[in-house]
Amino acid sequence: MDDLAIAARIDRLAISGWHRRLLIILSIPLFFDVSDIFTFAYAAPVLRHLWGLTINQVALITASCFLGMALGGTVGGIIADRIGRIRAMMLFTFIFSAFSLANGFAMDVPMLLVTRFATGLGIASATVTVITYIAEIYPAPVRGRWQSWAMVIALSGISVTSFVARAVVPQGDNGWRFVFIWGALGLPFILLARRLPESPRWLMHRGRELDAEASLIALEDAVRRSGTAVDPPPAPAPAVRAASKPALGWAALFSRVYVRRTLSLCAIWFFQTIGFYGFMSWVPTLLAQHGFALVQSLNFVTLINAGSLPGALFAVFVADKVERKYSIACVALAIAAFGLLYGLTFQPVLIVVFGFLAATAMNSFSALCFAYTPEQYPTDIRNSGSGLAYGVGRLANVINPFVIAAVLEGSGYKAVFAYIAGAWVITAGIALAFGARTTGRSLEQIETGPQSGVPAGARVSEATAS
Repeated sequence: MDDLAIAARIDRLAISGWHRRLLIILSIPLFFDVSDIFTFAYAAPVLRHLWGLTINQVALITASCFLGMALGGTVGGIIADRIGRIRAMMLFTFIFSAFSLANGFAMDVPMLLVTRFATGLGIASATVTVITYIAEIYPAPVRGRWQSWAMVIALSGISVTSFVARAVVPQGDNGWRFVFIWGALGLPFILLARRLPESPRWLMHRGRELDAEASLIALEDAVRRSGTAVDPPPAPAPAVRAASKPALGWAALFSRVYVRRTLSLCAIWFFQTIGFYGFMSWVPTLLAQHGFALVQSLNFVTLINAGSLPGALFAVFVADKVERKYSIACVALAIAAFGLLYGLTFQPVLIVVFGFLAATAMNSFSALCFAYTPEQYPTDIRNSGSGLAYGVGRLANVINPFVIAAVLEGSGYKAVFAYIAGAWVITAGIALAFGARTTGRSLEQIETGPQSGVPAGARVSEATAS
């Protein structure tokens, strides 16, 4: 039993009913993670009226959640590499659900600052652990596709939450509270997760070889019980066998082997966060600031966010057919164009059309980026590396709300969208210049890269994993 033996046994499995059921379970925390990220965006216009919030206070509360996410992604990734994927997912889902509920009972700005910070901490930690687990459990030839399917379900939370907000926010002075309570409904995942197999890759790297074998057997038996044949595992080719290596710690993210990946991923996440949340989190407030009525603004946002599902579905069909670094760059450039056109028009129909196209492309990008990130690192530091990149991205939005507020007040509405478009152009450039190739490769091939003698273009056969 070694890394390559585990990879061979996982990657040769055909996608089964068990894989599909697993994905639905894993999508529960992702769905409510995404839902909760946008809840304050819907509550902010009402709280500006009820509590007399200024634009800077809106920025401060928004930043508190992203500061929690920055810390949660970084620290949560380290914790998940220590305690395991399953226990970490359960812990972090409980944290963000409990504090999302607490948001709904906030009585003033200081309390909301604290609860939004804690909610963000749990959201980020849960998200990076779920995407890492998916990367380690699903076969290499279709790993991107199934990460994207998870994001289809998760990103539907944006549209669903838009409709929930449209229904409850206008219903009196306390209507905004129910949007936060809605974000707490991910708690049933904790019960379902107790029955999931731990990642065999993680168990192997913790020195628990017998447990790794038992987890693999359980996984294979689950596939058989779902009616899918399981062939004997192929023996890894001698050329791709790697010598045993000592366990890696967090500092390895900045070692000669991984520093380029770490810096490029952190930069991609940093600038895409400026672009994504600069657009999605501020659109309701920006529309209201520009003179549109609250109900009209919410209607616009609901229609714009209908692009979430088409965007994620597009990623499903391209994730494993186009090298991810190229698809990420192309989609980022499309977002820049649509977002800029959105900011340059004030016709209601064009606002909806360009906003819809921008939202569609942004959610394609999200699905692709979530698939791309955990592929970059070995098992010892996969969650830590993913969490660091995610955390650095969210750290951008600790400062970004204040930058957008300053740009809005100093240069106006259109300048905000020029700033957002610039962030997407930078994202595309980084992916093209520095991004690693990952599509279709086993995690172990990506991990070792050209230094190991694994051919850079080596691909796992798709014959048994379609």
